[in-house]
Amino acid sequence: MEMNSDRRKQTGSRSSANLFQHILRTVEELTGLQTVIYDKAAFTTRAGRQPVEKSHRGHRCAFCEAIRSSDAGHESCQASDVRGATDEAAAKREPFLHTCHAGLIEIVVPVIFRGEQVATVFCGQAIVDGCPAADSSWVRRRALELGLDAAEVLKGWKALPRSDRRKLEQVGELLFLALGHLAESEGRAALDRALLFGRNPRFRTAVAFVDEQFGEAIGIRDVADHAGITPSHLSRLFSKILGVSFSDYLTERRISEAKTLLQRTSMTVTDIAFEVGYSSPSYFARKFQAVTGKTPSAYRRSR
Repeated sequence: MEMNSDRRKQTGSRSSANLFQHILRTVEELTGLQTVIYDKAAFTTRAGRQPVEKSHRGHRCAFCEAIRSSDAGHESCQASDVRGATDEAAAKREPFLHTCHAGLIEIVVPVIFRGEQVATVFCGQAIVDGCPAADSSWVRRRALELGLDAAEVLKGWKALPRSDRRKLEQVGELLFLALGHLAESEGRAALDRALLFGRNPRFRTAVAFVDEQFGEAIGIRDVADHAGITPSHLSRLFSKILGVSFSDYLTERRISEAKTLLQRTSMTVTDIAFEVGYSSPSYFARKFQAVTGKTPSAYRRSR
């Protein structure tokens, strides 16, 4: 009986998560490689009905954080990945190996829905034999070119995963098939919501406001006022376009950020509660357990 209860909890947690992110997390656990999804049009949020957690919306390893710490490094990352590789993925429409400006190798995977690229997934940021970043002296020179502290960059470099091209290509094929199938299966509802999302600039403004300000004490009236619509109309739009209530969307954003902080920082649970917008740590803990099935402390121990 207890085993069946655990299985129901696991299934419930998975079904309430963004399924695109669930695939990415599974690949990470199997390969030890980091995955990132770039989705400017929020297709995967509308299809998955939940936002993708912040931890999967950008390269966040110590090496990449160090590289982006200068203006030159940040701009080079934007040009290499966010613009260059995503544009190349749109043109190729199949997985390909990409060497980023910092010399690392990653597999780039377009997510295709009805013949169109709706998102781009990156997996890797790994050191591969023969890549520029396999040579520490090359990394040091590149760091200095970007105006960075070479010692700090090399510290992050030492912790980077090692892989080989064939493994990355195989992961790319797996992601391409799995994410493409998921996009198609979830796509009708996503397409309907995408059309509604595109036709409602005030709703886009409202969602962007929540995504930026969820750590503050905001409510639906604050968001509605910012977007220039009534709270009742905004509530209907959340249900119609994203398939969730405003309250559920705000909670998911806050809990998603809390999970990232629990995984990646040593902040206390109380500080995290305040950081993500809760004035009561005990209320935060109850909401966290309701969403994840675990207390914040238990979640941190399990990661």
